[in-house]
Amino acid sequence: MSVSISVIIPVYRDWERLALCLEALRRQTLAPDRFEIVVANNEPEPRPRMAGWPANARLIHEPRPGSYAARNAAVAASGGRYLAFTDSDCQPEPQWLERGLALFEEHEGVRLTGPVEIFRERGAGYYAYLHDLHLDFLQREYIALGACATANLMVARSVFDRVGRFEEYYSGGDFAWNKQAQAAGVPILYDASICVRHPARRRISEIFRKRRRTAGSIRREIPTHRFVLERLKPPLRRLIMLRQRRVGWKDAIVLFLILWAARLVQAQELSLVRLGIKKPLRS
Repeated sequence: MSVSISVIIPVYRDWERLALCLEALRRQTLAPDRFEIVVANNEPEPRPRMAGWPANARLIHEPRPGSYAARNAAVAASGGRYLAFTDSDCQPEPQWLERGLALFEEHEGVRLTGPVEIFRERGAGYYAYLHDLHLDFLQREYIALGACATANLMVARSVFDRVGRFEEYYSGGDFAWNKQAQAAGVPILYDASICVRHPARRRISEIFRKRRRTAGSIRREIPTHRFVLERLKPPLRRLIMLRQRRVGWKDAIVLFLILWAARLVQAQELSLVRLGIKKPLRS
């Protein structure tokens, strides 16, 4: 019997967190014979599957660099009628898949998404956690743009095939794909019960590194000078948003400065990549 839904997970040097993700999928309320887990190893070399994997999980190897190349390969190797995308460092809530299938029965042909709840791991820095809690994975804001993060995205295979594969960027392929889906008239539905948990970054340097990585995937049609000038502006709207969320003045100002510095780092990285001085970061 074919499975109802395939869970798609790319992994690159994140095997310890992947084990936690698989354990969360083992706790799904959906019967394990109704879903499969396809993990795409995105490292250059193949590796054996770790011990203790769920029986319905399998590992494939996609050496072409980038998580979206890995996602495309995992989709091609999967057999479910529906696709559920998440990341190796995410932990889906137990009802994630069961609730997703129930919603597909009520709303045919939609993209489904929900919250990406940020939690703080032991040893994670306070401001790195606050940054991710208030300024990253803003799914409700993304929905207003017709998009969502692939940390939490479900879609029928027929819809995915109609929209097309992910553009194989190192970063930002989820927003590019959602833009295509929006243009194709595929509605997006947000439901709070479609929830995954995601650890905050541990250090501010990891936030800056992500900005450097995303710079390498900025579309060529966006002029360098326009992008850089936009990033030079202080993100005052985010400061207002933080205060509206009742973040204290001290924390709000620190987060504002971290965000502005991260935007400047991204502008610098894009300039260096476009000038050929640096290659785009992979991770």
